[in-house]
Amino acid sequence: MPKFLVIHPVSRKMMEANLNIPPEKNKLVIDLRSHCSNDAYWIRSINVPELEKMFCEWNAKDAESIQKILDAADWMTTEGIYEMQIVDAESFREKLEEITV
Repeated sequence: MPKFLVIHPVSRKMMEANLNIPPEKNKLVIDLRSHCSNDAYWIRSINVPELEKMFCEWNAKDAESIQKILDAADWMTTEGIYEMQIVDAESFREKLEEITV
């Protein structure tokens, strides 16, 4: 299933308020998860207070499936939804070892 990056503008004040609520009690998180499906589901978010942005990782069949969930949740502005690939150090290191062996 493809991976997507969803970018949200979020004020520092909102970010700080929501980070102090455990996910199992956070109404925004509960609401978002209730709209997820096998077609699109939220993985995690990275908050960057300095930029007042939240970067969210999703798995989804397409960007439209994510947009439907965000529209249904109706609580957060979205700057964009972008298909992405994740390249981490371990997978890169494995490729280097294959080449050098």
